[in-house]
Amino acid sequence: MDKLIFDGIELKVVDHGGQPCLTLAEVAIALYGKGGDETATPFDSRVRDLYRRHADEFTSTMTALVKMRTRGGEQEVRVFSLRGAHLLGMFARTERAKRFRRQVLDILDNEVGAARTLTAEFHQTLLEYSGKKAVASLCGRGLRQWQSQKQPLEARIESLSEQIQPSLLLN
Repeated sequence: MDKLIFDGIELKVVDHGGQPCLTLAEVAIALYGKGGDETATPFDSRVRDLYRRHADEFTSTMTALVKMRTRGGEQEVRVFSLRGAHLLGMFARTERAKRFRRQVLDILDNEVGAARTLTAEFHQTLLEYSGKKAVASLCGRGLRQWQSQKQPLEARIESLSEQIQPSLLLN
């Protein structure tokens, strides 16, 4: 996911540690409105204040300072995972924040559902792999069949494993 559309506004999503994240400025736009072309909007300070007042409620997986290229060069920018952005939405008391919270929860539900589906498919493929390997080792006749099935199953397990890894952080 590289963007999130909220109330007709495109929010840029950045990847941090395999998780989709929004910068503080993007969260400010989502919670309070379009910021314009300035580098810092008045809404940025509102979100920064919200975060500072409740910083103890955020975990290291919900927010971090990351070095990013900005118009002013490379700077440390605060980013929030979708869970962190949702928590900020809980502290903001606007109608936009209510709608934002719902949309973020829908996205998180979809992410978790996709991870569960991948995990189930991974376990099913791993079970099939193990079963066929056991049959091949027990009876010599199954060995030739096993040799033809082994490589595609191993490739599928590897592919599913790679797809699951980033999604594990969301659970």
